[in-house]
Amino acid sequence: MINKRSINMKRVSATRSAEVKAMLDLLRELDKGGDGDLEGFKYYGIKHNLAMKDRINSYRAQKIANAIGKNISKSHLMKFSKDKDLMIVRDLTFKNEKKMSVNEFLDINIDALIKYYSVIKSFYINNALFELDNK
Repeated sequence: MINKRSINMKRVSATRSAEVKAMLDLLRELDKGGDGDLEGFKYYGIKHNLAMKDRINSYRAQKIANAIGKNISKSHLMKFSKDKDLMIVRDLTFKNEKKMSVNEFLDINIDALIKYYSVIKSFYINNALFELDNK
């Protein structure tokens, strides 16, 4: 028989994992230039999401996550590492295009990003706990 402490620890672990997964999905959507999950970025007021397409590296991912209030481990951030030479070629190819810095993006979108993250985080947590309870 599993004791209450063990059950509670599994629930805490599932919740933490779901929070990280929600943040990583938000960052992946920004990096691929997607419209977001659920109702989409526009529904939550996130503007200029295409400005971050193919530009989310581990530094920018950490900066966005920290601004939203979530710390992500370096092992998760490695998924956003990009080849420096590839980034330089891309920047030279689109040199006439005005690039939005991550700080500008956050200044415009921080409230909307927090709202979006809260909703998808709740979705992931509910799913994780449902799966745990139905094992």
